Amino acid sequence: MIAGHRTPDQALRAWLSLAVLVLVLFGWLVGAALYYRVPDVLIVRGIWFAARATPGVPALWIGPLCGLLAGIAVFVVAVRRYANHFGGAVFVARLRGPRMVSEHVLASITRDKKGQLRFAGIPVPQAVESTQFFIGGSTGTGKSVCIADYIESARARGDRLICIDPDGASMRFFHAPGDKILNPFDKRSQGWSIFNEIRTSFDCEQYAISLIPRSPSTEQETWNSMGRTVVSETLAVLLRQGQGTTERLVHWLTTASNEDLRALLAGTPAAGCFHGATETLASIRTVLTQYITPHKHLPSGDFSFRDWLDDGQGSLWITWREDMLQALKPLISCWVDVTCASVLSMPEDPARRMHLVCDELDSLEKLNYIVDAATKGRKKGLRIVPGVQSLAQLNNTYGRNDALTLRNCFRSAFLCGIGELDTYTAEEFSRALGEHTVLRRAPSLSLGSAGGKGTVSHRQDTERMVSPAEFHLLPNLTGYVKLAGDYPLARVSMKYKARQAVVPPIVLADVFQGEPDAQSTLFAANDETSA
Repeated sequence: MIAGHRTPDQALRAWLSLAVLVLVLFGWLVGAALYYRVPDVLIVRGIWFAARATPGVPALWIGPLCGLLAGIAVFVVAVRRYANHFGGAVFVARLRGPRMVSEHVLASITRDKKGQLRFAGIPVPQAVESTQFFIGGSTGTGKSVCIADYIESARARGDRLICIDPDGASMRFFHAPGDKILNPFDKRSQGWSIFNEIRTSFDCEQYAISLIPRSPSTEQETWNSMGRTVVSETLAVLLRQGQGTTERLVHWLTTASNEDLRALLAGTPAAGCFHGATETLASIRTVLTQYITPHKHLPSGDFSFRDWLDDGQGSLWITWREDMLQALKPLISCWVDVTCASVLSMPEDPARRMHLVCDELDSLEKLNYIVDAATKGRKKGLRIVPGVQSLAQLNNTYGRNDALTLRNCFRSAFLCGIGELDTYTAEEFSRALGEHTVLRRAPSLSLGSAGGKGTVSHRQDTERMVSPAEFHLLPNLTGYVKLAGDYPLARVSMKYKARQAVVPPIVLADVFQGEPDAQSTLFAANDETSA
């Protein structure tokens, strides 16, 4: 291979191979000197004699064998510790931009004390903890393994977690006594109502946006905005009437006739939504039905995110099974958004340590408060760790500009492999890891009448640290870690860790185990809970 086209790792292996040969030769020389005891004046003749005698003298094999074993050990340790997997050609000097090191070197740089968080197996410096973490990659590439490792390190030091956990994949290993579960189809779930979060009049408006999120579509956002007005005023009216229950809220917003709802909201700002074309009101009712209907599954209870954040203990697990997602998607998104909004209302406390871990963020509805929670929540002690499969799906949910704003909130990242057909995500990941400018040798050959003349000059090259194609070729459980600040980039390989399950991931409530009967299942969970 042309020397100028070698990668740094190939150059490292070449030098290490030479070192192995040197150690073998050194071992043979030491062995020969000890075996023959050659005087200094006869050293050259003695070496020649020993070389000719070596094939027939087994004792002379010991030295080179020891040198070979030592060389192999040095080779393996050095490659594992210092091979950085940079795919570009060797260079003379790095002029600017990030640098790439091995995962062992990065870990030695960031390790400063016990009780550190682990992110993709790398100890996280305390100053980096509040910069928020992003995990990206296709299905099966290692996101869940990274999340499990992060959760394990957080639980080990007593931190609290709010974990959005598909299939209960993490909860079954890390659930502890005192933890809470939210899943209306799980018999262990806490009972919750949006009314449990309302403490002042403006809370109705604050949480209405969690119930009905903003839409990236301008036209759809018109109907969503009107729907939020109706929800906000309905919450306020029901509280004034002493009917602040989920059952009454679902009834008025999804079941009651237009005339009855108009009468309920007469004299409120929402009354204007009932004036105009029938199609307008139909669009508003469609939005209300879409986002409020999932609340019918909620068991009654007094659980409150705000109370739990202020005074509660343990962690909170929001789970679902894949076949439940479509029924629960608006509700789960509402819970996450309510959590973010509730954190923002807490007093500042940098010593507080809470972690919002949200696997499959791109499969949820738009979360209106997550950007504020990521940027301002760090003063409240909140760390956010989302897992995302596709940036295109994130753009579809949030809109391109809002998705970019959201991504900008996460300064530390672990980026795994991407499917070959998702070129957009691979390109964005490649750009996110940055570029560097390096100085390389540029040998040239000039031909003239007097013959050839070789010269060596230098050139500056600016290139990506990791190309998009490299993301398509990453093996599972392998990705690139970039911590916020001036920390180097590293390619990291994780290992799956077998853990003992402590609780079942889902325990289906009895009322949902059979086929629906003639009686409506609306609020059936309430009856089961009260029983």
